[in-house]
Amino acid sequence: MGERGVISRYAYWSERRIRDIASENDVSLDRRGRMTIKLPAIPFFPSFEFAQEARTLRKAEVARRVEEAIGIHAVEDFVTPPPVRFAKGVGQVSFSQFSGVTKKPAGVVVHTRTRSSAGVRVEVCLFGSLDNTASYVGGADEPDGGWSSSAAQSIERFLRSRGTVNNSQWDDPESISVEALKICLHQGETGKHEEHEGKPWTRGFTLSHADESEWFAEIYSDVVLDKDRWNGYDDVDRILIGAPLWVRTPSPEAVTRYRDLRRAGR
Repeated sequence: MGERGVISRYAYWSERRIRDIASENDVSLDRRGRMTIKLPAIPFFPSFEFAQEARTLRKAEVARRVEEAIGIHAVEDFVTPPPVRFAKGVGQVSFSQFSGVTKKPAGVVVHTRTRSSAGVRVEVCLFGSLDNTASYVGGADEPDGGWSSSAAQSIERFLRSRGTVNNSQWDDPESISVEALKICLHQGETGKHEEHEGKPWTRGFTLSHADESEWFAEIYSDVVLDKDRWNGYDDVDRILIGAPLWVRTPSPEAVTRYRDLRRAGR
């Protein structure tokens, strides 16, 4: 991921998942060592020794260490065939509640899309905990409801197994990937799809989106769609399903909170 200057806020941060991945990849996230300063003795005065426990690593430093450890295994330009284990990028990232599931604490849907240097359109469908979102994302907001996917609980179980178990009626990789994308793009709709085109805040469960944001994720499923099989998805080439580690925004002002648009009658 290229240098983007100072990134001031984390819209999403999964402490547990980051520590798990750090442990699996031998990345130290422990406190820095204890710093001791001993002043030389002055005649007729006792010597002094000062000790200070260094602070815990800041999120930016933790993210840097994890990203460096994962290295080239975190794919940003999707010109190579599936599967990938980690992915990252910069762009608009949307947040919504994950409806129709039993997971506690409540889930969040994090969606973004990117296009490779070869023109491949990639949809990234990430699912995490609503508790990991920053307050300015709107996790505590209570948007209206709407359509919930009948595949939600199957996707929840698929995620819980990290993509290794799929005993649902959507039992092939492409089918469950398309169902995950439907949740990202259409969850909460009422009426016709066209009525919500370009206006995600009119759908239930949606919370906000953040522009020009960096994201880093662990990927469980990565498929290329058979265009002859999926009518209506001609412009989608590849779908990733996974879990976000973090989403980093330039500032809270980069976030558009849908609660405010609804109040304004948009």
